[in-house]
Amino acid sequence: MHTPLPPRITAIDSQHLALLQQGPPSHTPADTWARLCCEQALLALEQGCYAVGAVLVNQNDELLCSARNQVFAQGHYDSGAHAEMRLLDQLEAEHPAQDRSALTLYVSLEPCLMCYGRILLAGITRVRYLARDRDGGFAAHPPRLPPAWANLASRLSVAQAEAAPYWIELAERAVERLQDRRALRDRVVATWRGGQVD
Repeated sequence: MHTPLPPRITAIDSQHLALLQQGPPSHTPADTWARLCCEQALLALEQGCYAVGAVLVNQNDELLCSARNQVFAQGHYDSGAHAEMRLLDQLEAEHPAQDRSALTLYVSLEPCLMCYGRILLAGITRVRYLARDRDGGFAAHPPRLPPAWANLASRLSVAQAEAAPYWIELAERAVERLQDRRALRDRVVATWRGGQVD
């Protein structure tokens, strides 16, 4: 089954566009969504943000929403502007009547603690990530949760996406080598201390 991609985003850097074009053709819906997550991640990178992108699809493998990390996109630090958070904001604003138990959230990087909690509260029951986040990933190995949270988590399936290895490697590359994690972290810490984002 081949799911068509949404309209092309023409503002992407030519080097990043080449990375997307070098990818294999989509043989499964997971490949299609992985590619779109990578595209969103690369766009976030170009905006000086963390290289994370996410999409939300319904049970018919139709795209509902897409988003990317925007923590520095507005000229100041916005701690809540993770890709998953923006995606769920869109869902709640644009599709309030949508049955969330049938949705799948694809994301280029394993969700952090904050996003994991929001995913649970939003009623999403299926998350597929491309790259593991060894430093901040929470979804693949949550600790023992309080009863109310454990009840919500019991409905959630979180696993690495079964997408072509190229897309998983591109998501890893975006986080590990294309972005400067240290510089991004320094920007965050500077704002905690009252400094400017630049």
